[in-house]
Amino acid sequence: MKNINIIIMGPQGSGKGTQARMLAKEFDLQIFETGSVLREIASKDTEIGRKINEIMNVKGNIVPWDFMKEKILGQKLSELDDNKGIIFDGTPRIMEEAEFWNEKLKKVGRKIDYVFYVDISEEESVKRLSVRKLCKENGHPLIVGKDLKEEDTKCPICKSEVYRREDDTPEKIMNRLKWSKKLLSPVIEYYENKNMLTKINGKQGVKKVFDEIMDYIK
Repeated sequence: MKNINIIIMGPQGSGKGTQARMLAKEFDLQIFETGSVLREIASKDTEIGRKINEIMNVKGNIVPWDFMKEKILGQKLSELDDNKGIIFDGTPRIMEEAEFWNEKLKKVGRKIDYVFYVDISEEESVKRLSVRKLCKENGHPLIVGKDLKEEDTKCPICKSEVYRREDDTPEKIMNRLKWSKKLLSPVIEYYENKNMLTKINGKQGVKKVFDEIMDYIK
């Protein structure tokens, strides 16, 4: 399949990022991942960078739509390759975002072909994120006690530096989950009403989740 466009959503820790990377490799897609875009901006000592850092990392909240719209999402979309499909990881999060993507994609002759929601419980989210680390080079999700030890500083896959996200504490995770559930529910209903949404049991193993997604696509 060429130039398909996929949305993959789910609670924090559901493994949607891993699935996005696997799908991108399978179909030669480019990944649009709002979390990494925001973290990149938050790491910079600029007015908007400091504000997003305070919202995300200090308070553990969801970045408001006013900060996301044209300056971030619109700009990043314009940087993507017109000749390759896109997998949207973690976006849209709210109805305004879903409507934004509809409008933007239509203008460039694209449409969303598949929408997947990888579902896990709040308890599972907290459990997974509390023991998760990421590598700086490729964003590999690594489980402490399984993929590496707490004191390890290098990714066993690509040897880059590993870190734990500032907002991956139980209190901040629950705060994000609360906001996500409230804001994302209308988006899920929106795609369900359009017969576009497929829910996937995210508690399965990574390969089983991927195989289930592939079955729907193929």
